[in-house]
Amino acid sequence: MAGTGGDRVNPRRRAILEAAGRQFADVGYDRTSTASICRAAGVSSGTFFHHFPTKLDVLVGVLDAGRDATAHRLAALEERDAGLTAVLAHAADTEAEAGDPDFPGLVLAVAAVERDPRVAAALRSETDLVHRFLVQQLEIARRLGELRPDAAGPDVLARRVRWLLDGAAADALTGPAAPGEVVEGVRALLV
Repeated sequence: MAGTGGDRVNPRRRAILEAAGRQFADVGYDRTSTASICRAAGVSSGTFFHHFPTKLDVLVGVLDAGRDATAHRLAALEERDAGLTAVLAHAADTEAEAGDPDFPGLVLAVAAVERDPRVAAALRSETDLVHRFLVQQLEIARRLGELRPDAAGPDVLARRVRWLLDGAAADALTGPAAPGEVVEGVRALLV
């Protein structure tokens, strides 16, 4: 599942994060127990609690791992592409992530506790990361003449692209977008 591969240091911690992500996606936050995560991860409860004092801590860990995976993916995009090409590649990656069968369940699980300050902070951290990437790439796109001449500034455009991608992700709760539809939506906004 996307988002839980960021912890490469400790294999047991990584196994717990992956199992927790699947459990949250399959049965939701409230119906997931630490015991079910331990069984799915093949670890003892002592190992679980060594890494994560509570179920909420493991959910924040899943979100943090997702942010780390996003950071890695965006860095790879920046090495390969720039400007509009990088923004559209990010949109394609977001579309693919929203098409993951576990995505709707994980979004609903997070929504159950999104007002918790730690969960809100983890979500904001990834949003800020993506926003910085978009601003930087949209500044490049503007310099290269890849944007509509009447387009707003990079910060405003980045916010609008995020709104479009977030809306597409929310819409994925009822079914994935047609292939390429999200990318075309971003392209229509920018060019």
